[in-house]
Amino acid sequence: MGGGAEAVYMLNPAAISPEFRDRVSPFLAAHGFAGDCVIEPVIGGGNNRVYRVQIGSRAGLLKAYFQNPADPRDRFGAERAFYGYLWEQGVRRTPEPLGWDEEQRLGLFTFVAGHKLRAEEITLDHVGQALAFIAELNQARVTPAAAQLPLASEACFSVAEHLACVERRIARLVEIAAVSPLEREAAAFVAEDLKPVWQKIRSAIDAKILAGPPLSPAQRCLSPSDFGFHNALLAEDGRLRFFDFEYAGWDDPAKLACDFFCQPQVPVPFTLREEFLSRLAQTLKLDSTFSDRVRRLQPAYSVKWCCIMLNEFVSGDQTRRAFAVGKESVETRKVDQLQKARCLLKSARESVI
Repeated sequence: MGGGAEAVYMLNPAAISPEFRDRVSPFLAAHGFAGDCVIEPVIGGGNNRVYRVQIGSRAGLLKAYFQNPADPRDRFGAERAFYGYLWEQGVRRTPEPLGWDEEQRLGLFTFVAGHKLRAEEITLDHVGQALAFIAELNQARVTPAAAQLPLASEACFSVAEHLACVERRIARLVEIAAVSPLEREAAAFVAEDLKPVWQKIRSAIDAKILAGPPLSPAQRCLSPSDFGFHNALLAEDGRLRFFDFEYAGWDDPAKLACDFFCQPQVPVPFTLREEFLSRLAQTLKLDSTFSDRVRRLQPAYSVKWCCIMLNEFVSGDQTRRAFAVGKESVETRKVDQLQKARCLLKSARESVI
């Protein structure tokens, strides 16, 4: 993932090349980081490179966005547009965007001193802060400014579209090049475990539900996408700051809710789900089909997140990951992500047994 403030752990500042420093220095100087400022790589981004920059007591976070001809998604443009909308609407639950460089695809933000929540730390107050962010984000969703925002990445407005999205992700995984022992293990997991569970989940959804009409515009929402506490920092003032908006835009609120509870990095206790759904429906004035849609789709989103965990094995995604974390780290991540996918699939399997 990427965002305005992704982690608090630093790499060796010697990893910054003179060429990179020379290239970004004019941009940094134009936004208050002139002279001999410190630039340190930050661990945390899975899609982009992030750096802490500091001069004196002032700290910022520099983000270099991934771009590749084989990946047409404009992460830089999507995040810049979403941050622009947030700050124009007075939403202040994010790092402050300080500047953008379209040519070099750079973003500069305030640096948020804080830490990511652990699952055992999550309270109803934290969930309330997440809901307040969504409420503030959607206060002006009927305005022309909101209408200019794009659809979220993989936006879905019918149950059939949600399921087709998962199907596409599974199809990508079937093409894993099973060369190394670890790749063969991942390919076997997809064929022998993931696909059979998905087929059970898919067949459990009634044909009448699949044939239902698309979601009306009034029942859609502006979504950060990939929303959860994995993309938030608890700042020193006790307030959460949310980030990572490169997939953001218009979407089904049910997808937002499913992602919030299915993402495995900082899992939210299911005991908080009904409170979350009730308050979100009230805030966004959603009809009675919303909660039912979430309950029907949540097993499917557990499978989708298994697929996301296995992106490390997909050739196109490996290029992006190597840009963000380095080739050696990619191999380590493959082992970790496969284990996470196994754990997540276990919960998805239990939901259909």
